[in-house]
Amino acid sequence: HLNLSQNGIGDEGIAALVSGLTAAANTSLETLNLSRNAFTTAGVRSLSTLIQSERSTLKDLSINDMRIDDDGISILADALTNNTSLESLCLNLDGSTSAGKKTHLRLLCDTSSINNTYLSNHTLQTIGWSDQFIDEGKYFSLNRQGKQLNPINRRLIPMCKILIHHPDLADMKPFYKWKLKFIPVIADWFRSARGCKGFFEESIETFQRRQLSAMYRFIRGVPMLVADGYWSQQLKQVRVKKRQFEEVEKQLLEILEKKRKVEEEEMQVLDRLSGQRASL
Repeated sequence: HLNLSQNGIGDEGIAALVSGLTAAANTSLETLNLSRNAFTTAGVRSLSTLIQSERSTLKDLSINDMRIDDDGISILADALTNNTSLESLCLNLDGSTSAGKKTHLRLLCDTSSINNTYLSNHTLQTIGWSDQFIDEGKYFSLNRQGKQLNPINRRLIPMCKILIHHPDLADMKPFYKWKLKFIPVIADWFRSARGCKGFFEESIETFQRRQLSAMYRFIRGVPMLVADGYWSQQLKQVRVKKRQFEEVEKQLLEILEKKRKVEEEEMQVLDRLSGQRASL
């Protein structure tokens, strides 16, 4: 535990603190209180290095009464990506604008894409201060339940969040490059995701429809990709032939130009010969 609240620590002080903690390869610090200090968004950026560290064991971070602005919230949200230790983030939520408040939810789960949802934080259980907590019980509940699971089964938590926000895994385009080889991967993913039924209510029929819908979307999308690839290849071959013909055409024009000059020389020689005969 390290309590450095109300010490007037500025951006440089926070940078030095983070540098010292990371350089010392600290693996035991679980609680860090930096509330009511003087650092700004630059200090939050320095703190993000500590949060992102793979060796971080920090569970409780307090930066209350700091009036963290939109940029600071965004930096924290990015830092929490892949963080696997932080459980409580204590900070004021009234220092940001209405646009920043949307970023508050990204602190807990980025639902903008399947991949971002998967990479979101899955350990936080409280975010806020006093009566200004982010009220997203479904996320906190999943994270709390995930803490009770063994490391292998904890992968169910991001799977559950993906099923909540991306029901049919609609964004399948990034996987089209694998073509039909990806079908078994989808089937295996849903097979593993069956364990999510214990975390939120859903009938077996609904879950099966999700799986069938995801496979249908993928299979339907792959032929379009294959067709685009085929015609793109055909277009490439046609353009190669076109360039070859253009090169031949260029050579023919050069030959015709040479022929024209020879014909001019021939006419000049004939004119001179005709003039000499006339003078005899």
